[in-house]
Amino acid sequence: MQRRKTRKGYWWWSWLVAIFAAGGTIGGWFVGESLWEKSTKAYISSALIKVDIIPTYVEAGAREQMVDGLLNSEEIEVLTSLKSVHFLTMLATSANLWERWGVEENEGLKRLRASLQFDFNKDKELIVGVSRGTPEDALELAKVTAQTTLWGLQQLSKLRQVEGLRLMTEDLADLQRGVDDSKGELEAVLKSVGAPIVLKEGMNLDAYDSAEGVLNAKLGWDSALAEFNEKKKELLPMKLHWERMVKEPILLEEPQLPTRISFSQKEDYQTQGAVAGVSVGIVLGLLAMLVCWKIFS
Repeated sequence: MQRRKTRKGYWWWSWLVAIFAAGGTIGGWFVGESLWEKSTKAYISSALIKVDIIPTYVEAGAREQMVDGLLNSEEIEVLTSLKSVHFLTMLATSANLWERWGVEENEGLKRLRASLQFDFNKDKELIVGVSRGTPEDALELAKVTAQTTLWGLQQLSKLRQVEGLRLMTEDLADLQRGVDDSKGELEAVLKSVGAPIVLKEGMNLDAYDSAEGVLNAKLGWDSALAEFNEKKKELLPMKLHWERMVKEPILLEEPQLPTRISFSQKEDYQTQGAVAGVSVGIVLGLLAMLVCWKIFS
């Protein structure tokens, strides 16, 4: 009896491992295919848009001291804007998505945000990608998204332009108040000495310099005007930067009906199933070898 339970006798049953491994591979292959059939599919339809966004104003001398990423802040602002609740709600309203999907707004926003992909390529062109469960749904939503994105980019450009000019105006506001105050003081002094004058910039007031308080008030106004005009000159490049004509975004490539699934293909599921199946088959085959060796050897 001892001689029959030799190492040779045990390995005689190794053909069971081959059978179980082959069966596991074939079974896993079909199980993977079945899982793929039941899995949620995602088809992507994409569009390409040429974007003209006025970049953040940076003084020429400061550019060399800034890291490269900060000079692309407008791209970050575009992407953030396109993922905002305001834009997504506007898109959903134009496509009547909440009613069509049968969901509340909060759930709809989550689904819509997960379905959209925005990114810039190396040529600074905006890639708009939409993933849905069927090619037709992907194409339909991609068309609406592309058109809404074009409108949204136009509004963003205008907002950036208005905001840039507003910030520049605020820089001048304090100086303008200083000019107005000093002008008011000079007018009051001139009025007190009986001078019938409506003040204008560049007016010659030498005839009244000898009157009490006029010279000091005049010097104060001149100083305020000089500081204000110097600041305006300094801000002229910024003014020209924000006032430049912005080109409307252009749809370079329209969305097309997708033909491939964006996520795992059937072959991926089948391969993963086969790998899992052969692993299970080998384990079961080794157990079968042990059982058969114990019973029949």
